[in-house]
This record gives sequence, structure tokens and C-alpha cells, in this order.
Amino acid sequence: MKPDFKFLEYASADGLLSITLARPPLHILDIAMIDELVAAIDMAAADASGKLLTLSATGEKSFCAGVDVADHAPERAARMLEVFHAALLRLHDFPLPTLAVLNGSAIGGGCELALACDMAIACDDIRLGQPEIRLGVFAPAASILLPQRLALPKAIELLLGGGLIDTAEAQELGLLNKVVPRAAFATATRDFVTPFLAQSRVALLHARRAIRVAAGKSLAEALPEVERIYLQETMQTADAREGLAAFREKRAPRWSNR
Repeated sequence: MKPDFKFLEYASADGLLSITLARPPLHILDIAMIDELVAAIDMAAADASGKLLTLSATGEKSFCAGVDVADHAPERAARMLEVFHAALLRLHDFPLPTLAVLNGSAIGGGCELALACDMAIACDDIRLGQPEIRLGVFAPAASILLPQRLALPKAIELLLGGGLIDTAEAQELGLLNKVVPRAAFATATRDFVTPFLAQSRVALLHARRAIRVAAGKSLAEALPEVERIYLQETMQTADAREGLAAFREKRAPRWSNR
């Protein structure tokens, strides 16, 4: 049954799960739209055919310009943060790899959505940033995510200065995996996701969990649990046996995704 969303589009085909923000021109998030986003992420997480989740937006002007200012009002801010942070946590902890497809600028909450994804690909003519400080507030999730991704002085510059950066700087800082001219963006995005869709779903699930388990820990701290995932879970799967057999037999693997 096709989901009935008002502010976004959801699709699942050949292992590619896609959520597309559809509230043009700026895809500004209000509470109702964020509720839909949470539901769509949950739907994607429950899809047994998925191998990769992409988050994109319709049009070319904006990926997302953030959360509606009306929902920052004191009487609505707590509810707004509750649902928005639920969406960010679901993206951050999604069981499969996630890719932000930035066809337009990612500002404020839009930048936080991109930061919550594992990877990001962007058109070369967009900008990113957290300008919340200019409104006399700050970006709660970005205050955590940016210092995890960047050197602290740079994170402080972006969060407290409120400036926007172009894609060249964002890629240099490690916030973007790939920057592509707009004319080649659709093709480059397809090429980027293709290797993920060629893998075993069960191997992706285990590998993604191992990366999250190890995040922020030393090798000595993380290795026992990662070893456990590898030996007790991954090596017990049909696809692990198939992958090793295919390598020995010099043929392409035939994944059963189990």
C-alpha cells in the first residue's frame, strides 16, 4: 500500500529507500511535516528489502531551509524539538547507510538533517550552515553533531558566527562526500548509490551497527563487541558463506540477504 503523505514522498525500489521532502519552494519543516518524516523513516527502517536510505527534496532551490519560525514560539518550541529530534535520532541510528542528497541549500534544521545522515552528496552551487544564532537562539542538535565532525574551533565558528559555507569548504571540512555540478547531479547520485545496492543487506546491517558501536571508543574498548558481531552474527549468515564461496570460485555472489 502506497503511503499517503502530504509533505513528502516515499519510495522503495531495488533496495533503494528514498524520502523526498515536498513542501516547495524551501521545504520548511513544521510540526505536521516532521511527524510525517518520522513516520517515513520508521517505514523505511521496517522495509526488509532496503539497503540504503536517501533523503532529498523536490526542485532545485532548497534542500531544506529549516524549521518554521512559528514553531519556535515559546508555547510550541518543546513540541517542535520533541518531534524534530525524534526524526534526527531515527536518521542517526538508522540500521542501514543513509545519504543526504543536497540538490539545494541546507540551512538551519535542514543542515541538521544532513548532519544526521551518514553521508552527503551536494550540487556545487549550494550553501550550508546554522544561522540560528542570528535569531538569538542556537541549534541544539548541531551543537552536538558539528563538534563530533569538525575541529572544535571550526564548529564554534559555524555555530556562534552563524555564517554559511559553500560546498568547496564543506567538502574540505569533511561534511560532504562528493560535490557535483548541477548538470551532472542526478547521474552522479545514481553512480554514488550503486555500490551500496550491490551489497548483501544483512552484511550492511551488521557493518553499520559495528560502526555505530565503535563510534567514539578506543580500539581496545570497541573491538570486543565488534568481534562479537562479526563472529556470532555476520559469520553465521548465508550471505557470508556465499560471499566467501563466490570469491573462491571467481564469480559474482548471489545474495539471499540473510
